[in-house]
Amino acid sequence: MIGIDRKTGRKIDGFDQLVSRITQVMTTPKVGRAKRPTFGSNVRDYMGANMADSMLIRLQTAAIAAFYEPINGLTDFVPSRCVAKRLTDGLALYFEGKWNGRDVKFEVPLDVSTSKSTT
Repeated sequence: MIGIDRKTGRKIDGFDQLVSRITQVMTTPKVGRAKRPTFGSNVRDYMGANMADSMLIRLQTAAIAAFYEPINGLTDFVPSRCVAKRLTDGLALYFEGKWNGRDVKFEVPLDVSTSKSTT
């Protein structure tokens, strides 16, 4: 599958494209798209809450659940592990699993800091 890098606009494929798709699903709230209201995940529902350990577990559960919804198009990746980690400017989701018959590991940042002006 071929895609476009969200930051640079360049063509991406293979593993980079997989990580981009997963990032898009994890950062898109359900009902966030008018024509595809079931696309996305419930991960952002937990972003504004106090990041106690119990809340991180709920966030991990929401992330894993997103892989099992066909509308998200992530059926080519089978997660075996998801760990939510606190960062100075938000959270990150660390994933391990199988993709195209091989073991892969990667991290998806979930930045919750205030947006910066581009002017």
